[in-house]
Amino acid sequence: MAFRDVAVSAVVAAIVAAGTTFALQRTVLSRDAVEVPSVLGLPSQSARALIESRGLMFVVGEEREDAKAPAGNIVAQRPMEGSRVERGQAVDVSVAKAPTAVKMPALVGLALGEAKLRIEMAKLALGKVTEDNSPEVKVGNVISQSVAEGGEAKVATAIDLVVSKGAGTIPVPSVIGRSLAKAKEELQKAGFTVGNTRSRSDEDHTDGLILEQIPAANQQAPKGSAVDLVVNRT
Repeated sequence: MAFRDVAVSAVVAAIVAAGTTFALQRTVLSRDAVEVPSVLGLPSQSARALIESRGLMFVVGEEREDAKAPAGNIVAQRPMEGSRVERGQAVDVSVAKAPTAVKMPALVGLALGEAKLRIEMAKLALGKVTEDNSPEVKVGNVISQSVAEGGEAKVATAIDLVVSKGAGTIPVPSVIGRSLAKAKEELQKAGFTVGNTRSRSDEDHTDGLILEQIPAANQQAPKGSAVDLVVNRT
């Protein structure tokens, strides 16, 4: 019986010792585990200082273009924020680098769909699309682009386009009774040009004044179109 009691006591002592050792190991490991901080959006120098202050290693895994982040700022990290890791473990980060500049393609005169395709092929992005009247550019085609053809833009830059909705119409001003020079001035100021000019004699009116215009005053006509004039020659 005495031998059995001694053996049991020895086993119990061994179990207790093993448990104590395991508990101590867990305590030590717990003390060595640190929480990974978030460094997303920080400049590299600040991110390094924060990571190393936790007893971790700062490792730049890659540099990559990112149009939304300033060059040198952190755009990704591994392990993620809040992870618990052993002290001395590496935290890999990705650092933003300045986007490569690309040449702006020619878009004026192209249909909107074709212009969008060329923008995407140039690694740019379609920005705001607005419409405006144009007597020269076909409806649905590009009148102007926010970055001129041949200019440089960063990758992913948004390119704004103005697309034609046709000539549009505006009222023709009245130039009846004006001199030819004055009529030309008023028509051009309103957005028209002077078309054919012919003469007619009317003794009831002063020589050199406009007797008739086509289109008539206040009629709607495409902006930039011509207005024909009849001048009094007595």
